[in-house]
Formats: sequence, structure tokens, C-alpha cells
Amino acid sequence: MTHREYRQLLKTDVSKAQRAVFDEYFNYVYAIVHNRLGNCGHREDIDECVSDVFIDVFSSYDPDMLVTGDIKGFIGMIADRRATDYYRRLSKSPVSVSIDDDYAEAFPAADDVLKSTENNEIRRILLELIDSLGEPDATIIIQKYFYNRNSREISEIVPLAPVSIRIRSIKALRKLKKMLNDRNITI
Repeated sequence: MTHREYRQLLKTDVSKAQRAVFDEYFNYVYAIVHNRLGNCGHREDIDECVSDVFIDVFSSYDPDMLVTGDIKGFIGMIADRRATDYYRRLSKSPVSVSIDDDYAEAFPAADDVLKSTENNEIRRILLELIDSLGEPDATIIIQKYFYNRNSREISEIVPLAPVSIRIRSIKALRKLKKMLNDRNITI
């Protein structure tokens, strides 16, 4: 959705405009928030953060901005900032732990922490590379491999035929694999 389309919808029906933005960008916002909070928050924290992102989008959008083009960057920036705020707040929460021997197994080994950190970094790079594929390839890959949707289900989100989605998926996967190989990352 472009700024112009959103502005026109806002003029006619605010509720319809907000619903259109929510429907189009929910998965995008959820992916950003989940990537940031997946290791420190619960599902309720992620859902709350996603809701707050859309509240921020709707309350801070200025229809008089002289911006054209897609509003994805605007929404992504708000999602990233709100998720970072949540991350900081959740990370600062004090945790009380008993130092009994019974709980020694609850603490992860240093190897587990290192592996988890590596996985998080790879996940971050992967999402960054997927985003660099552009639209609609990024959405197709996210929907197919993160949400396990088939081509028919994705065609309801992306205005392409299921056959076109399968072809774009294969080509996007090849590009992604090459970008990962260029960075010496194997998955």
C-alpha cells in the first residue's frame, strides 16, 4: 500500500484504512517483533507489542507528509523501535533464582548459550537477506518457510497465481542461497 492509497482511504473511511493497513502489514510487523522478542518474551508480549505498533502507526501517521511510495518502511521503523523498547523492558526484569543444587540443571551450559547466540545472529542475517529480496519475493519466502503456507494460501496474500508463486519461490530461494554462500553461512 502506498502513502497515496492510504491517504485516500483515510479521507473516505478511517476504520477501513486502518483495517487495510493492518491486514496488509500484520505478518511483516509480527516477523519483526517476533525476531526481536522471541527469546526474551512470551507470546502475549509479542502480541501486545504488535498491537502497540499498529496503535503507534495509526496515531503517528501524518497524512500531510509529502512522501510517496510504499509505507512499509514507515511501519517497519515503528515496529523495530517498539520491539526494541519491549526488549529492553523485558530484559531488565529482575529474575530471582534459588541457588540450590536442584536448580543447577535449569541453567544452560555455556555451549548452549553460544549456540543460541549464533542461531539468533544467523536468524537476523537471514531475515535481513530475505527483506533485501524485495517484494513480493520476501513475503512469499516468509509465508512459505516461516508460516508453512502453501502456494494457494500465499496467493490470497500476494496477488499472484499459485504457479507464479511457486516459480518466484524457487528463484528467490536460489538468490537467497547464493547470498548466504557469499557470507559463508550454511543452513
